[in-house]
Amino acid sequence: MSTRIYVGVAVLVVVAVIAAAIALTRPDSVQPMPSKDNPAAYTVASVEDAIQRYERDGREATVAYYNNAASVDGQWYVFIVDDGGITIAHHNSKFRGRDPSERVDVTGYFYGDELLGATEEGRWISYVIENPETGGNAQKHTWAMRHDGLLFGSGWYE
Repeated sequence: MSTRIYVGVAVLVVVAVIAAAIALTRPDSVQPMPSKDNPAAYTVASVEDAIQRYERDGREATVAYYNNAASVDGQWYVFIVDDGGITIAHHNSKFRGRDPSERVDVTGYFYGDELLGATEEGRWISYVIENPETGGNAQKHTWAMRHDGLLFGSGWYE
């Protein structure tokens, strides 16, 4: 075989290895969105998407996006809490600016400490709150993750 063929094959191998490495490390090469039939997986993916949006678009644009009702996907919506525990992004304006001490569900359960205690690995929190789709109270399961000093969360209702 000629030297040109060896060089050509070597270049193709290097390009293939680099392309594979980029595909494995790019945040937008994540698995496709899970089905809503698996609400836990869909919820986790929604939060991960919000963090990717934050990384791509920045804090101001991400907060603006999630403060808009257009960001709501059925019963799924993302909220963002700052490092002081104040909600800075929520499609429902009555929840924005909310103090951590106000995170008590309709049964009297204070879920604020659990929510604000979420880490970068994430945490599930369950509480009873009004389901905006039905108007009635329902058990909500929220996935919350810290990222860059902010808390990103979403959940689903039983």
